[in-house]
Amino acid sequence: MKAQEQVRQQDPLISDPRLADCNDLARRLAEAARLSGAVLLAMRAACDVKLKPDGSPVCSADMAADQAAKRELERLLPGIPVISEESVADVPPAPVFILLDPLDGTREFLAGGDSYCVAIAVICGDRPVAGAIAAPASGRLWFAGEQAFSQALAADGATIGDARRIAVRPLPALGPQTLVSRFHGDRLSDGVASAMGSSATLPVSSAVKFGLIASGEADLHVRGGQTMEWDIAAGDVILRAAGGIVLTLDGLLPRYGRTDRGFCNPPFIAASSEALARRAVAAAATI
Repeated sequence: MKAQEQVRQQDPLISDPRLADCNDLARRLAEAARLSGAVLLAMRAACDVKLKPDGSPVCSADMAADQAAKRELERLLPGIPVISEESVADVPPAPVFILLDPLDGTREFLAGGDSYCVAIAVICGDRPVAGAIAAPASGRLWFAGEQAFSQALAADGATIGDARRIAVRPLPALGPQTLVSRFHGDRLSDGVASAMGSSATLPVSSAVKFGLIASGEADLHVRGGQTMEWDIAAGDVILRAAGGIVLTLDGLLPRYGRTDRGFCNPPFIAASSEALARRAVAAAATI
């Protein structure tokens, strides 16, 4: 069933014509993510770090990228409320809303690494229907609506060439390549990677992990520690459009706009296929 048909079933009052073409919607998000990512590139020297109440770091680059993304989203998708990591208390969810993480992987950014990104998704009802992830330092842009696409980024954040369709790969004979968090390891992730017979584990920060699985460059990611909805919503729709899936440990699809749990996600598994995801869910139940 197409994403826009699912949207109409979830809420018949949703009739915004911009939701009729989710690929076009994703391209708009990609443009906002790309421009916000260019701001991050220009501020690589930012080191004015503060700690938020939850203990996570924030710097001036976060705030500048947040403002840039919101300006572009207001131009491209006016009237759709934006719930951002940096202003979550200011905007309540609506039948259609945007989740924005202007700098996913702040520790990676501050450490001078490449796998940080901007992540943006449109949520209809409680599921994402379009998303974009821009990883400016590694020159990658992923976006998806009905189909998933990848495009190269130049050193200044501009796009290079045309976007191309992407899809997950078949599971390698030697076992899945599993992506683990560079700064947020947890016992569950390590245990499932071992139980699944992973051929290799590769540390990567941020929602870039979803893009790598969607592009057929890896197979599995397990996260037992805390994440927020804006961390995974864009990756969820990109991976789904590429043929993969994200499941919570109860075997269900993640739901978004959950103010009752402060936009926190339960532990989840991102995989190149539903079969692989359910095997990992079963393995997680034994750990």
